[in-house]
Amino acid sequence: MKASLKRYFIFNENSILISYDNQVDSELVYTISNHKINIEKHIKGCIIEIIQSINSLLIIFDKEKISTNELISELKKIKNTEIDYLKSNKIWQIPVCYDIKYAVDLENLANDIQLSPSEIIDIHKSKVYDVLSMGFLPGFMYLGFTHEHLHCERKHTPSLDIKKGSIGLALNQTCIYPQDSPGGWHIIGISPIDFFDLRSKTPCFSKPGDKIEFIEISSKQYQKMKKEKSLKPISK
Repeated sequence: MKASLKRYFIFNENSILISYDNQVDSELVYTISNHKINIEKHIKGCIIEIIQSINSLLIIFDKEKISTNELISELKKIKNTEIDYLKSNKIWQIPVCYDIKYAVDLENLANDIQLSPSEIIDIHKSKVYDVLSMGFLPGFMYLGFTHEHLHCERKHTPSLDIKKGSIGLALNQTCIYPQDSPGGWHIIGISPIDFFDLRSKTPCFSKPGDKIEFIEISSKQYQKMKKEKSLKPISK
């Protein structure tokens, strides 16, 4: 497990930000996920929520139960020991239709990065991606890292109506939009899966440290799966 270089910041009167100075990669995601669990295990009764991002943890606490300085002191005592729980993180298989009807930016992106649409699809589905962090929208997963040939800037003009389940590319990451939304990622496909369900005990089925594998389906398969209610991904 990577030795983490941590810095502590007072974010506001009831939250502390732990920033990790390491290079962002799969191992850092594992390290931060591990640290989050260790904090939850060792500090109880005063923490309201811990929010994990790609290179930080935001600790939201009850200021009536512990002071900022006391909490920072307690956080610094915690050793980032390895926890077996993280070794059982899941690989989720996500069906994706790359048909041009849904891959609204695929042809333009192919011209921009000088690859054919089929090459983009083959490269995109060839990797297993780490869930780096959650954010922007409930259930929105930042997934990394894409092959260097797929590196692209965000669109100059964001789209105003990206459809639920759309698969996007930007910089060295890929993502899945959990609901209809504006956005600036290049859309190269769509999935019929529900990525956020408030009725569930775990509204987001995945978490940072999990992995995502994209499985190509046809337009006909997409339409059939779309009709199924509360379709969930398969883990392996």
